[in-house]
Amino acid sequence: MPTFEDIAKIAGVSKATVSLSLSDSPKISMETKVKIRNIAKNIGYDLSGMEGGKWLRNRSIGILYVSHNPDFEKDFFRDTLIGVTEDAAGKGYDVVFIGIHMQKNIADTSEDIAEKVMQSGVEGVVVISSIPNLKGFGKLQDMHFPMVFVGNRKVDGSARHIFNVCSDHYSGGKLAAEYLFDDLGHTRISLVGRPNMPHWELDRANGFFSHLRNSGLADIENDKVLISERYKPEDEGWSKLSRIQPTAVFAVNASVGISVLHYLRSVQKRIPDDVSVIVFDDFASFPYENPPVTVIKQNKEALGSLAVKVLTDLLEKSKIPPRQMLISTELLERSSCAAAQK
Repeated sequence: MPTFEDIAKIAGVSKATVSLSLSDSPKISMETKVKIRNIAKNIGYDLSGMEGGKWLRNRSIGILYVSHNPDFEKDFFRDTLIGVTEDAAGKGYDVVFIGIHMQKNIADTSEDIAEKVMQSGVEGVVVISSIPNLKGFGKLQDMHFPMVFVGNRKVDGSARHIFNVCSDHYSGGKLAAEYLFDDLGHTRISLVGRPNMPHWELDRANGFFSHLRNSGLADIENDKVLISERYKPEDEGWSKLSRIQPTAVFAVNASVGISVLHYLRSVQKRIPDDVSVIVFDDFASFPYENPPVTVIKQNKEALGSLAVKVLTDLLEKSKIPPRQMLISTELLERSSCAAAQK
């Protein structure tokens, strides 16, 4: 059985500090209390006799929302937030929303993030962000604070494994290729993306190209087109797309998909008669476009639900190794794709 001495050794404190922390002594900082409690849980120490402290009675988890541009991203995460709040309530947890606006020119915000999380009084957090490499989580990691990240995110500057739940982006890209090539018979296909794609969009592209190469389209990656995420008619990428004259286009995200629609309409290309269009991820306007847009759809609500399950398992059980869990995407067929003309 684990002992106070085991906890003290891992935490780098005295046995007296461990005792005072677990009894919720006002002499010990909240940061130290949280760190010691989480270490105790991780090594299987029985805390059942020490649940009297106020800081342990609150059954609440946080949604830690970290953003560069919250106005642009808020609609994207709506379904994920619903999944988190509904499943947390079903498990008896209150949900506290913690917003962090991450300024790009600040190298380390770990003190700010940790302080806001501690002040909230939550036992763990579901981290939601569109930032690929998140800064400022070192202090929470040092405290062994329970965190689950939504999406294939990385903690910048850390080699530690993290818990995360994400869509299977590689298989989603492969699904788009199977639909265009296997089902509809297209062979002149372009992938349209943006420069410096985040790793989850690269996964989509890799899954897409892998299937097409295995199907005999050896040079298909030469027909990749890179554009600005916001539509700009002067982008060189559109000139390349015009030279390729594809019969089908796969856009790696919703905003790129919107740009593709703008471009094709500006050059009087009919969708899907001249060019079929499929987009990774749905968007509010896509069902109402003319024609409605076929998409590879993420189950964002399921991402939130699974994140809560992993976090509550982490809070209520010990010795769970960090892991990544994937949720399948699905093809949502509308009217923007048609069979290749013979």
